[in-house]
This record gives sequence, structure tokens and C-alpha cells, in this order.
Amino acid sequence: MSKRKLLDELERELQWLEQAEKNRVEIPEDPVEFAQKLFKFTPTYYQARLLQDKSKRIVVKWSRQAGKTTVIALRAIWFAVTHPKTLTLIVAPSLRQSMIMSDRVHDHLASLPKHVFKRLVAKLQRTVITFTNGSRIIALPNSPQLLRGYTSHQVICDEAAFFQDDELVFYNVLYPMLATTDGTLIASSTPCNTDSVFYRFCQSSEFSKHFITWKDVVAAGLVKESFIDEMREQLPLERFQREFEAQFVE
Repeated sequence: MSKRKLLDELERELQWLEQAEKNRVEIPEDPVEFAQKLFKFTPTYYQARLLQDKSKRIVVKWSRQAGKTTVIALRAIWFAVTHPKTLTLIVAPSLRQSMIMSDRVHDHLASLPKHVFKRLVAKLQRTVITFTNGSRIIALPNSPQLLRGYTSHQVICDEAAFFQDDELVFYNVLYPMLATTDGTLIASSTPCNTDSVFYRFCQSSEFSKHFITWKDVVAAGLVKESFIDEMREQLPLERFQREFEAQFVE
């Protein structure tokens, strides 16, 4: 091989190595760092606490506009990426509602640079997201017939206070599917009445509790207090207490 050809080959190899280094994806193990580095998302103090909560049973009762859907979707992605070959289920009162959370997962993934997206995501479907490490996120409605048969590592229940047949769904379907994996249950909702499994979770010592009101949201700078004043004036008192003060009101 001539000296010139050898130099050309070495130059091409150097360019390949430089491109490979540029496209290298570092996956932080810490979920807050994961959100910051990959998605340019800086969580509020209460969002960071939820992201980093290692408890197996978590209940989330937040005011409206607190960024709940955004941060739980990020947590679902972090879990799937850092825990290979795991299944996360998103369950809501209806398929439409579960797809709201799934769509937020899609939005987050779509914001990634192309080389990072290709490194992490194998296939995107509306209700099923498959990652290159074998993990999946599946969105399902609150239907015992459709939920049965899964063995899950993480179940995210959105608007859990509004589940029909909630005792059947939680105790006969969701809890058993987490048994063999020692999986995580996250129950999140706007509060409704006290005759619900979600209310019991909020009272239970077995659950790590995340309770946030409009005051925390205003303090975090996500909404202005003038908006809260407007909502207080426009909404019936009981609805304002549920939606923004995160209170159970009969």
C-alpha cells in the first residue's frame, strides 16, 4: 500500500471514530439527570422528587397545571430505557385517556436528536412503544378483560379516582400482575370522593405520597396566581377544591 493510500485510510478511520464519538449516547442512571441531559427538561422540586422516588407504591395527588402528565411520561421513558426487557402499562378510565399519557411519551421521544432516537427506540405505535433494549410501554383502558394476562414491571394508573370497578381492577388484576416482578404501582389522579381505592391509597402508610396544591405550582412558576384567582372565581367551590387544592370533596 502506498503512503498516500495509507494516509487516506487513516483519515477515513479517524473521521469514522470522530462521528461515532459524536453520536455516542450516554444514558444517565439518575432520572432527573436523564430528563435534563436527554430531553432538556429541568423539573420543579416536586417533579424531581417524583422522578427519583424508588418506592414500589406511589400515589400522586396534584393540582391541575402541575406538570403531572409531562413528568410521569418522562419517568416511564427513563424506566423503560434503564431497565431492559421490562413492561410498563399506562392504564386510564378509557383508551382515549390512556393515549393522552402515551401521546406525551411520543412527544418526548420525538424531541430527541435523530441519532439518540435511533439508539433508544425500535418501534413507535399509538398505544405500543418498543425500545431497542426490549422494553415496552403499552397504553390500555381500565378494562379487566383487556388488562388480564399481562405481567408488568411498572403500572401507571392515570385518573385512578375515576376507575370503574376499581376494587376489581386494582386488587384482582393490577396487583397480581406486579407480584412476580416486584413491580411498581403509580396511582395518579385528581381527587373525587372518598369511596374509592384511590382515596385509600392516599391514606395508606404503604404508599409514598406526593400531594401538591396550586400554591406549589405558583411557587414553581408554572402558572400565575392571577390565573388561580380567575379559576377560583369561575369554578364552583367544590370543583376548585378538587382541581386546584387537590382535596377530596363529597
